[in-house]
Amino acid sequence: MALDVLDVVAVLPAELHHAALALSDRLAGRMRTSGHPSHFRLGEPFPGGSGGPCEPHVSIFMLTADESEIDDIFRTTCRVAAALPVLRAEGERYRHNPVGAPELYFRKTAEWIELQRAVIAEVEPLRRGRLREKDPSGARIRDILDDSHEDPVRHSQLVRFGYDEVTERWDPAGSGPHDRFNPHVTLAWPVDPASRIELADLPPAHEFSGMLSELAVYGMSPYGTCTKLYGTAPLAGADASTDTSTAHGHGS
Repeated sequence: MALDVLDVVAVLPAELHHAALALSDRLAGRMRTSGHPSHFRLGEPFPGGSGGPCEPHVSIFMLTADESEIDDIFRTTCRVAAALPVLRAEGERYRHNPVGAPELYFRKTAEWIELQRAVIAEVEPLRRGRLREKDPSGARIRDILDDSHEDPVRHSQLVRFGYDEVTERWDPAGSGPHDRFNPHVTLAWPVDPASRIELADLPPAHEFSGMLSELAVYGMSPYGTCTKLYGTAPLAGADASTDTSTAHGHGS
């Protein structure tokens, strides 16, 4: 049975969406010039894919599901969103992930942690114990679980949640081994995982800040990209003009 990989995400407001597209374009161009091109550019379709453009987003929880289950996952996400307040996102720093992808990280707050916990509490049971085949880097999750040298907390989270970027214990004074959720936007992804593009001359990260008022459910393409929108769900207190959940047909 073919399964879809889904991402429950926080949607960026228009000004941050446009800023992310500009940053991605700048970085992908720089990576191409350096001889280490990016697998994707935000705002453009994933090369060779059949979905829409790669949308900037903040991943909250990833899972795999049968197509017949997606409507239920979306309705559950709407119910969760309706009970959560809008969220202030404050850009804090740029950095590369372990395979060289440039990312913009937001300051982690109790509100981010509460949002993820609320989503996982309701949506995680809908994965029905199934695992995604691969993580965003392309690593097979079964291979990660079979690796006796793997981080035991990562292993445990994959077994229990099917996702390994979860903050189970959080101390605002400093991160610990169970603090794995770091809200961020991935801006590009190098073909060469050893390459590191310069980030020091980008606009100050604190300028990448705003109010987030929606969650969404997306279908995923490789390298963590979100390319097929299944629907958006407003958070409580969102502007009345957006206070209606929107479902998109599976063919959209």
